[in-house]
Amino acid sequence: MKSDHFAFLGQNILFQRDSLSLCVSTNADPQAAELLQQTTYGTEGIRYRQLGQEIKLKQLHQPNFFHLYDQTELIGLYCLDQRPIDFPGATVSGYYGRYLAVRDDAQGNGYGQLLKTTAVNYISQNVSGPLLFYSYIESKNSRSMAASLRENFASVARLKTFMFRRFSPHMDERFNVVSVADTDSILNAIRRQYAAYGFTNFLNINYRNHYFTLKENGRIVAGIQANPIVWKLIHIPGKLGPFIRYIAPFVPGLRRFFNPSRQSFVALEGVFIEDGRTDLLPILLESVLSHFNVHTAMWQIDEKDPLINQLNSRQMGRLSQFQPGVTTHVMVKAVDLPSSIELGKAPAYVSSFDYS
Repeated sequence: MKSDHFAFLGQNILFQRDSLSLCVSTNADPQAAELLQQTTYGTEGIRYRQLGQEIKLKQLHQPNFFHLYDQTELIGLYCLDQRPIDFPGATVSGYYGRYLAVRDDAQGNGYGQLLKTTAVNYISQNVSGPLLFYSYIESKNSRSMAASLRENFASVARLKTFMFRRFSPHMDERFNVVSVADTDSILNAIRRQYAAYGFTNFLNINYRNHYFTLKENGRIVAGIQANPIVWKLIHIPGKLGPFIRYIAPFVPGLRRFFNPSRQSFVALEGVFIEDGRTDLLPILLESVLSHFNVHTAMWQIDEKDPLINQLNSRQMGRLSQFQPGVTTHVMVKAVDLPSSIELGKAPAYVSSFDYS
């Protein structure tokens, strides 16, 4: 029986209809890795597959995995990962939504909506508030946006995507991988840097030992988390799309920035810059690119973030820019939040561990 199979896997059945079963577990089904490898993200605009997502399946904080099966074959996946998130003067339990994936041949049947609705209802009925469901959804991702709106999520922040690029990145002599001895001081510095922000959580600072600093006379003057990412680009819109996919990878120089079969870059979060030393930011980012042997870094940042002005400056280089026409929303559904938390008032902290 199917119920015996799911019980053996430590799963609770939440929904059954004909051959479909939707279950919840604190562990990902072994089939999840293959499903994620085959999942294409995006509706309009760029469509891509993210390679290596399965690595994080066992590295989430307190995940609730929602599995959708046809008989015993996994055809859909969603995860709500619980963590404390901080706002000025208050901390609440946050549930970040990730991995909304439905197998290609099962799409168009409302399974994504079924996964999200069941997941949100399950947590709401079994966990006391205050709590906050949230996720990052690009405005052009019409399917995911529609699923969130139907579940009464609302946008409380708009994120811009900054691309930092260098043709031939060089590593500064002050560049270091953060040491164990410096971890606590870095976390304290980041907490001070983001004290006035909302949605802060620093659980993944120094994830895989990927926090990097600049030091002067033994003192840390700048630092940032950088997580390496690889995409396989499936579709690139616009008149230049075919050129980028089929020609740019073979043009000397352009391949550094465009390699659709293996688009490698780093995603950033948790920056610390000593007061009055904004000149260090492009030096730090260029050193990070050199360390990973890539040419591009991606940074999702709230449009209310004071750092926007720095990123718009000439210091960041002619190849660096905010992506035109790209807006990502912080979509939330709040349950019994205290009145002291005013969603959308403070700039949102954005975790690259979550959005990548």
